[in-house]
Amino acid sequence: MSTVAPIKAFKGEVEAVDGKVWLLNLDMIEAHTGDVQEEVLVGIDDIGASTVAFNRDNILYSKLRPYLNKVVYPKKTGYATSELVPLRPDINLLNKVFFTALLRSDAFVHFIREQVAGAKMPRVSMDIFKKFDVICPPIELQNQFAHFVEQTDKSKNGYEMEAAA
Repeated sequence: MSTVAPIKAFKGEVEAVDGKVWLLNLDMIEAHTGDVQEEVLVGIDDIGASTVAFNRDNILYSKLRPYLNKVVYPKKTGYATSELVPLRPDINLLNKVFFTALLRSDAFVHFIREQVAGAKMPRVSMDIFKKFDVICPPIELQNQFAHFVEQTDKSKNGYEMEAAA
């Protein structure tokens, strides 16, 4: 994982709308789909210390209660709770749509559920998470998969995903 999709927060300027920025918390993410149910804008001064910046190049993975399978493919910049790990896939090796599907897969969720610590608030062991051996089919096949997903999502609900990259 750490080779093809390292943990790397966004270091640029987060887009502001009327002086407010997007703050993403776990309760705003639908389990198993990664759909953002609510987009909350807050003043930059209201961003707490326990947050990470992200942009469209990140995939956000919830390390808290991994069985809820909260993986987000963000469409713009913002801040997220530090419980969301900002992964930055290498676009030469890993298509973001493919990678998101891999992280949401039953096989990955089953594997990662075995790697948690804590009873009340189970979290993924980040050492084990970083060492996970991500499958990387040829990028052309990943792009074809992403295109298929994009077409399926368009027909299902009109939502457009970024197919390649």
